[in-house]
Parts: sequence; structure tokens; C-alpha cells
Amino acid sequence: MKIFLSFLYFFVSFFVMYSLLNYVFTKEFNVFLNLIATLIFALFMTLYVFVLKRKRHKK
Repeated sequence: MKIFLSFLYFFVSFFVMYSLLNYVFTKEFNVFLNLIATLIFALFMTLYVFVLKRKRHKK
């Protein structure tokens, strides 16, 4: 459950940030590309956070 909630947090926060930056700088809003980029970012960040937490606790 903790992994899912952190994935959801990264997904929503990056989607909002990426969409706003994309809209401000390019003046177009492509939801499909924003969702793909957000999904990739959220997957990598979730894995990154949980791998780092495991390594810190093992020391």
C-alpha cells in the first residue's frame, strides 16, 4: 500500500508540474504525452525511493 501511495503521489505531482510547464512554454497541451512522461517518471522515482530506503536501513 505504501508503494502505491508513493507512486500516486509522484504521478499526480509530476503530472501537474509537467502539464503547467508544458502549457506555459509551448502553449499546447497534449494529455497523452504528458501521461506517458508522468508514468515513466513516477515508476522510476518510486523504485528509486524504495531502493534507497532499503540500502539506508541495511547499514
